[in-house]
Amino acid sequence: MRSLATSPECAAGERARLGAATAAALALLAVLPYLHGLTAGFTFDDVSIVRDNPRLAGPERVGEIFTTHYFGGPLAAGKNFRPVVLLTYAVQRWTTGIDPFPFHLVNVLLHAATTLLLAAWLLALGMPRAPSLAAAALFAVVPIHVEAVTAIVGRAELLVALLVFLSALLFLRATEGPRLGAVAYAGAVAAFLVALFTKEHAVVLPGVVLLGELLRRGADVPLAARLRRKALPAAGLLAPLAVFVAFRALFVGSGLVAKGSAFFELDNPLVALAAPLRAANGLWLLLRYAGKTLVPLGLSADHSAHALPLALSLSDPRAIAGLLGVVALAALAVLSARRLPLVTPGLGLFLGAFFPTSNVPFPIGTIFAERLAYLPSAGLLAAVAGLVAALPRASTGFRRALLTVARVTYAAATVERNEVFRSDESLFADLLVKVPRSARARYNAAWLAWGRGETIVARANLEKAIALFPRHYDAWALLGLVEAKEGRHAEARAAARESLRIKPDSEIGWRTLAKVEEDAGRFDAAEEALAAGLKRFPRSLPLLRRRGALLLARGRAAEAAETWRTAVTVSGGAPEDRLGLAKALRAAPR
Repeated sequence: MRSLATSPECAAGERARLGAATAAALALLAVLPYLHGLTAGFTFDDVSIVRDNPRLAGPERVGEIFTTHYFGGPLAAGKNFRPVVLLTYAVQRWTTGIDPFPFHLVNVLLHAATTLLLAAWLLALGMPRAPSLAAAALFAVVPIHVEAVTAIVGRAELLVALLVFLSALLFLRATEGPRLGAVAYAGAVAAFLVALFTKEHAVVLPGVVLLGELLRRGADVPLAARLRRKALPAAGLLAPLAVFVAFRALFVGSGLVAKGSAFFELDNPLVALAAPLRAANGLWLLLRYAGKTLVPLGLSADHSAHALPLALSLSDPRAIAGLLGVVALAALAVLSARRLPLVTPGLGLFLGAFFPTSNVPFPIGTIFAERLAYLPSAGLLAAVAGLVAALPRASTGFRRALLTVARVTYAAATVERNEVFRSDESLFADLLVKVPRSARARYNAAWLAWGRGETIVARANLEKAIALFPRHYDAWALLGLVEAKEGRHAEARAAARESLRIKPDSEIGWRTLAKVEEDAGRFDAAEEALAAGLKRFPRSLPLLRRRGALLLARGRAAEAAETWRTAVTVSGGAPEDRLGLAKALRAAPR
């Protein structure tokens, strides 16, 4: 009689387990290329979202995380509601302060955990062990992930991918036997709910679960019977989705699709295009994502207006290439279903996970961002590993050598790219090299030069930014400060007013107008500008601080004290605001 230990069922079970040694090797592979990035600082959006975000100051303000949108302000005034990722930043601020190292460390550990869950999910689907582990190893090191891992604000991408794979894996385990595993199923539902409130594109989870069930290999129950048995648990995954959509519709003012905004086209020029042309460009950019993932040349943290070549008509070669390319990938997925087991789920995951952020069904907040490739790239790399495993007449040694060369090359490029995210100086310098026609890159360079007191360099970059994108209201506002610094007060006032003409609800615009009026000695006009800004943004710290300082300078200490009290409340007692209040109280008559 055959021993249980040598039975095919036992052997299959062993192949489906990741194993401690394999897990340790994959985790190490995911961590090593990012060790160089652990000493990076807060860069770009890390500063406003994490380091200087007043909502994260202390546990007493945690309620604001759940009652404001991602970038701050009333929920109905924003497009994104991501309290979970903000809560992770808040907890770290409360426990480790504003040292960037722990934030980077958590991101790297999340990346390692996601790598392990990807491998575990593929093995649980019955996919061939060697190419599944190869796919996870490639996922661990590809350079396109640097923006998601080393940039602290990329954590939302890491959490969503981790929670999607975790939920899909728990669903598999919960529905494996004749009875539903209650604990595993509850975990799957909870992970999905948390993922949705981490970032919106987690909505792909039900599709990932269905993809896994349709393409699962080695199951002892026929597909039709398996789908009938799992239909009700799968329907239960719609409950978190319903909660999420209802919450957004009630409090954010939109369901899954965010409302547009007046300045949307700087980040995403596709928003101004007709739907067919926008979708055609979205398909073209999917191929660009695939190319940047596999051949990581020219990676950049900015792909805003004018930084990407776009199709200008449906007959444009890019539009045609995008459509034909995506059709070819879909055809390859269908034709590979039986012979190349890892290719079909891989391509299905790549195309499906990108769908909500592709600009094909609707425009999103960005035209192209490398961090958005984090989850979809897992599918693309799985498909590549499956294709390499099926190379005709290639020895096992040759296939292993090919994948090893890819891993080493990717890891080295990842180590090098980490250096770009070390500081704003290195990041913005890289942008000017990679995307010199980006208005945002020019503005960022001007902002750094302004901070160093280099007004000539700042002006040159601002003029280029405005020439590239005339509606760049932040560039107009900064140009106003530059003009004021150089003593051209009329030009400064005109630039600030142009910023507000483009976007009347700009905090920066109102603060700039007040500053240039104050520099020109027009104190009443400065007060009027601050009053107008605070009417729109009564809890704006920049405007409150400017008004408090101006009132104190004008000898109105009692009014200044009231303004600084409001600032202290808004900031949660920031030292700057407490100091301003103390100065006003000392100067105020008893």
